[in-house]
Amino acid sequence: MPVQSAVIGCGNFARYIHLPNIVSSPDYHLYAVVDADFERARETAEKFGADNYLTDYQAILSDPKVELVFICTPHNQHAKMALDAVNAGKHVLVEKPMAMKVQELKPIVDAVRKQGITFTVGFNRRYSPLSRKAKQLLMGRKYPLLVNYRIVDSICKHPWALDPEIGGGRLIGEAVHFFDMCSYLTDCEPVRVYAEGGNLSHPEIPDAQDNAVVLLRFADNSIAAITHGDLGDSAYPKERLELFAGERTILIDDYQLLEAHGFQGEHNIALPEVDKGFAQELVELASAIREHKSAPITEIDGTRATLCAVKGIEAIKTRQAQDVDLAAVTEKS
Repeated sequence: MPVQSAVIGCGNFARYIHLPNIVSSPDYHLYAVVDADFERARETAEKFGADNYLTDYQAILSDPKVELVFICTPHNQHAKMALDAVNAGKHVLVEKPMAMKVQELKPIVDAVRKQGITFTVGFNRRYSPLSRKAKQLLMGRKYPLLVNYRIVDSICKHPWALDPEIGGGRLIGEAVHFFDMCSYLTDCEPVRVYAEGGNLSHPEIPDAQDNAVVLLRFADNSIAAITHGDLGDSAYPKERLELFAGERTILIDDYQLLEAHGFQGEHNIALPEVDKGFAQELVELASAIREHKSAPITEIDGTRATLCAVKGIEAIKTRQAQDVDLAAVTEKS
């Protein structure tokens, strides 16, 4: 049976990514859409064939027909909505970031443990076929991994995303993707973060964090350098990921091209179009729900990424490296 699903937040991301994938998949049925704007909720329901449209997400959480909740609202609403949904016994896909503040993390972790539902965060890049190929090629490496990850995200078209109170800025609102990818590829916990950056391109938004260079050190001495911001030509390919392991190098160019150097055999891949894993994310989420198991990406991964972002912002402000201690945030009460 299809998973009865409700989407909270009918903005561009939901309408261009999740909703088309939901309605085209036999694994899901779009039971309802929710948006604070009644007309947008109604128009979205009509466009995508939802059974219901509402403005109050609490009504969805109390509806026994709803099995899975997609949370696609502005970032400052994610933590509360995710916690409410988990406590209501719903499966959850919350878009990044899972939370914006460290104190919001552990209540979600504890609630997921208590309720035993399937919970995931929208770190879709892990589901890209190129990410998975890189992970496979790195298995059994003998040396620490050096990662160089460059992201040009064009000038932000949504000023709320850079508002420290609503969107959190670039590190919390978007770079969590890249912290998660580096943790996935190193298969190791980050232990320290240092960053330089700040407000380099949006003087009209006080205290906005819009561009940064971040260094992450991992427990196995792997190091990731992440250059992320909106400076640069928006027509330039958005993401370029370089991985250096021993005498081997892997390049992922905008999640469309993978080049592998120093490996035996032919491993290069050129996809017909960019594939950041959105569709595969929903395939594996549905499977996890049916099999009553954890999704490949969990609340622990969401916690780790937010913790790295918060510590990165502290590093920018203090000009001091910050320790990252995931266990201290996620340990059982």
